[in-house]
Amino acid sequence: MPKVVIPFSGLKQDLIATAGSGECASIVGLSNSGKSIVMRSLASPQARELYGEHTGRAGMLIYVDCNRAVSISAQAFYEVILRSLLEELSKLKDHRLLEEIRRYHQVVTEAENAFEASLSFNLALSDLCERLGQDLCLLLDEFDEIYAALDERTLLNLRALRDRFADRLVFITATIRKLPEIRNVQVEDEFAELFSRFTFHMPLLDADESKALLKELKLPRLTKELTQAAIQLSGGHPGLLVAVAQIFASSPAGWTGDPREWVRTEPLPRAECLKLWNQMTPEEHAALITLALEQEAGIPSQQLRHLQDLGVVHERELFSPIFAEFVRRKGRAPDTETRGVFLDADSGDVWVDGIRVPVLTDLEYRLLELLHERRDKLTDKFQIVTAVWGEEYLGDVDDARVEKLISRLRAKIEPDPSNPRYLITRRGRGYKLLSHPKVE
Repeated sequence: MPKVVIPFSGLKQDLIATAGSGECASIVGLSNSGKSIVMRSLASPQARELYGEHTGRAGMLIYVDCNRAVSISAQAFYEVILRSLLEELSKLKDHRLLEEIRRYHQVVTEAENAFEASLSFNLALSDLCERLGQDLCLLLDEFDEIYAALDERTLLNLRALRDRFADRLVFITATIRKLPEIRNVQVEDEFAELFSRFTFHMPLLDADESKALLKELKLPRLTKELTQAAIQLSGGHPGLLVAVAQIFASSPAGWTGDPREWVRTEPLPRAECLKLWNQMTPEEHAALITLALEQEAGIPSQQLRHLQDLGVVHERELFSPIFAEFVRRKGRAPDTETRGVFLDADSGDVWVDGIRVPVLTDLEYRLLELLHERRDKLTDKFQIVTAVWGEEYLGDVDDARVEKLISRLRAKIEPDPSNPRYLITRRGRGYKLLSHPKVE
């Protein structure tokens, strides 16, 4: 019987073992690195069974999506925890306990001050810990924003509950950065101290785990060759893997070509890279650019380990060819203050002579992207229709439609569209985007 591969199964087992031993744990990883996949899987019946096998005790692992909080406040935080608990308790037969927690939830929801909300929350968790007859593990996913906003009193309250019921209450958090970094403090607060011994960094997926994740998506037209290309290009990052696979799955029947070249022009992988980039500091940006452009120069070992923990470096190299190309473009980005048309493929922004132009439509952006790649070269109708609309539209898009699109783009990037300086027409031959303004 073939072995069933489950993404992040090793991390999942480590977390269950940690919680089962009565310790709190924290998962740290950048955007779309799989934190929510792990946290949701910990709330599954299979995870509960594993918990029982490890500890010999029953455990209730409750998934709490902090993004469901109605506001960024202690009261909203308490409410979303109790709401998540009620959803799970409704499956049990203890109707008296369910009704009591429901009353506490209503009080928290309607409380007119933080003290009243805190008191009802404490009573609810105390009742649960004393009467549930199971260990209780709260899985606090998407915890970053709400944790940064919680006041010291709320955090001390959570710590006090944990200390009081240390033998049956644990927390597992999932955040982009370590908890002290989120609150920008040098010394851990009493709540963050709970997680200092057991902080796990999100690993990259290996090849088998990547295949298992793609199999779950059931994407059409994802051949064995395209699956392999998606795994290689994404480097084990779940968000990037899904983005690349979705592009391949939407390919026309019978398509052949270089997968890397195709992915390079698509916005989805670029958006994933931009999410990662925007969550890093200027110092981390500089280190990544050094690795991408001057690998021989190297960076300090401590910094290298830090980037490996973030999941953007693997075996002293950037984890993905797509991300490496993104970083190289960032390192070589031209000065937007100089004269000319500048297109930032990563953000989708366009500047003309250092001034940002209005947002372009999808067709306008595809046209400008093509012309920008071919700066100072003639681009004919065939090339434009193929790149902007697609090869299947060659017989449907006439000259007038192309000219109309050129005119719309020109109106956005030229101060005087009737006398263009950059986007010029060569009658009967095509169009050209100039690197420097046309000399009168």
